Amino acid sequence: MIARLSSTTALVALLAGTGLGTSAYAQASEHDDDVIVVTSAPLGVGADEVAGGVEVVDRRHLEDSLAGSLADTIAHEPGVSTTYFGPAASRPVIRGLGADRVRVLVNGVGLIDASTNSPDHAVASEALEAESVEILRGPAAIAYGGGAIGGVVNVIDGRIPDARAEDGLEGRFYGSMTSVDEGETAAARVRFNAGEFVINLEGLMRTAQPYDIPGYAESDILRLFEEAEEEHHDDHDDDDHDEDHEEEHPYGTVENSGLDFSSASAGISWVGENGFFGVAVKQSNALYGIPGGHDHGEHEDEDHDEDHDDDHDHEEHDHGDVRIDLEQTRFDVRGEWRNLGEHIDRVRFSFGTGSYEHVELEGDEVGTRFTNDGWEGRVEARHAPINLWGGTWEGAAGLQAFNRDFEAAGEEAYVPPSETADWGLFFVERWDSDDWGLEGGLRVEQRDLDTPTDSRSFDTFSVSGSVFVRPARDTFLALTLSSAERAPTDVELFADGPHAATRSYEQGDANLDVERAVSAELTARTAFADWSLEASIFRADYDGFIAAYATGAEEDGLPAFAYSQDDVVLSGFEGRLEGPLGSLGGWDFDGELTGEYVQASLDAGGDLPRLPPLSLTGGVTASRGGHDLHVEVEWADVQNDTAAFEFKTQSYVLVNARWTFEPFEARDLRVILEGRNLTDQEARLHTSVLKDQVPLPGRNFRAALVLDF
Repeated sequence: MIARLSSTTALVALLAGTGLGTSAYAQASEHDDDVIVVTSAPLGVGADEVAGGVEVVDRRHLEDSLAGSLADTIAHEPGVSTTYFGPAASRPVIRGLGADRVRVLVNGVGLIDASTNSPDHAVASEALEAESVEILRGPAAIAYGGGAIGGVVNVIDGRIPDARAEDGLEGRFYGSMTSVDEGETAAARVRFNAGEFVINLEGLMRTAQPYDIPGYAESDILRLFEEAEEEHHDDHDDDDHDEDHEEEHPYGTVENSGLDFSSASAGISWVGENGFFGVAVKQSNALYGIPGGHDHGEHEDEDHDEDHDDDHDHEEHDHGDVRIDLEQTRFDVRGEWRNLGEHIDRVRFSFGTGSYEHVELEGDEVGTRFTNDGWEGRVEARHAPINLWGGTWEGAAGLQAFNRDFEAAGEEAYVPPSETADWGLFFVERWDSDDWGLEGGLRVEQRDLDTPTDSRSFDTFSVSGSVFVRPARDTFLALTLSSAERAPTDVELFADGPHAATRSYEQGDANLDVERAVSAELTARTAFADWSLEASIFRADYDGFIAAYATGAEEDGLPAFAYSQDDVVLSGFEGRLEGPLGSLGGWDFDGELTGEYVQASLDAGGDLPRLPPLSLTGGVTASRGGHDLHVEVEWADVQNDTAAFEFKTQSYVLVNARWTFEPFEARDLRVILEGRNLTDQEARLHTSVLKDQVPLPGRNFRAALVLDF
């Protein structure tokens, strides 16, 4: 059905054969005297001056931290976790919020995939495609609408060049192998000038077998629960049943977790002194397994199923191994013009259109087909700085709109065909007097959702205001108050059917109202004695928070979950402390400590499901010459704050080590040798729907080669 790796592998081989590698060209975030400018912020403010939580992860850091998917790679950043639906399908979680509350963008516009509809749907963007990833948390993401009420992950991928290639030609190559899954990854890019134009070509492939784990795939508490249920229902069976049941538990490997990803793209830009304009096309293919068992009739042996079918009019299906076969073709246009006159400092725009399709294969048969065709565009205009009241006033305005036609056809089409049309108008203004300043933003948005039988329309309004001060050199403090609104999605409104990925029968509510959040956030960044600290404390009071709650009933042999609204209080903190530890024997030592915590309780009692626990990560890096040795320890606390019918997760400690070295003085070649989970610890992410069926990988070794020129 889908052209597999042949075209991409050929492109990667061609680029690698010409000696191309990863270059330090064009971090997508602008740089000025080592100040990183956040391009996702409409005002282009430096990362240390944003009034809210922000993180810019550059390409080198992405390569060092590469963990497969985009979400898993950035999950080590403060305040960020992952849904971890196996190694192929993971989506970012920011401050305990995911799905439609976190927007994953590429160059400022949406991915046009189906990843927000279900956790088993892969994100159509890879970490190695990025030149940088910008993460906006909380109120800092107001310019991206209600779908970003939790935050924004913006991938700046460089497919459309915005600068000319140094010396006329530059590129990169990354290749790696991993032991835990016999994985192979290769990515290559070449960029060259052709007169007034710049051409960019790139390809990527990622393959892996089912990965190894240190014990049972199912958690201890789930196995005990299953065995208790079996004893209750089958206490008339003989001892052979117990032996057979023990053999049913996968051990040592997460079955059906292999993957086969590939992508290829080409882009061309005209780059002038005051701007650029370019177009690009990208083709993505994927074939991956859904781990953890993707069936309706769980925990029942064959004899029991037969009896069950005889006594019921409906049939429960055992799908066995299910794979997803995915294809997307995407076209993008992007441009920017600067210095347009006395009043307009810059205008930039992005537009993407895509055709997305994936099928769920049950063996060789197509079970369900998902399609998503749509477009999204964004344009921003920034006015020239104005001297006012002893300070500088600057601002920006913009328009963002998208339209998508989503359809699911097959036995698990739990959402009807729908069309979603959304547009938003936003304004951001900032006044800065050097010692202190003010910043404010607002966004008005409209969303229309239509199905063959239902239609809903929502108008939302979001506003934020910040005051920031610089009480001392290299110190920035900001307090932000905001009120944000989010319209419901098609799944929350219209779902009605069995959803095997979440092992539930989902029931939407077509009468859901707008979700509102009033929040406060205190952000601090400071430097002392060569150490730097960044931390945020936040609280958000949600009026009508939308979530799927267990009803206690069953539909089609699955526990029923109904979408409804409740008031929720979400609060927490995140932070990072880093700096030099001294020198010894010619080695320079640096330390880093990060931590995060979030809690979300319902006014009616109880907690939201899948909240990340308190976690801390401490690391030490020793550097000398072209060598860097990094050792870190990750600790996650037990998570006892659980929703109804949700199991807790145990605490875990992961030990990781990485050695990177540059064997040549020119430093255009870098070698990465890494070991993760060196103690082979069982670890489960509470943010994952599959936390009790799919643990994190066991001990893993990675060898990678990065070539720049």
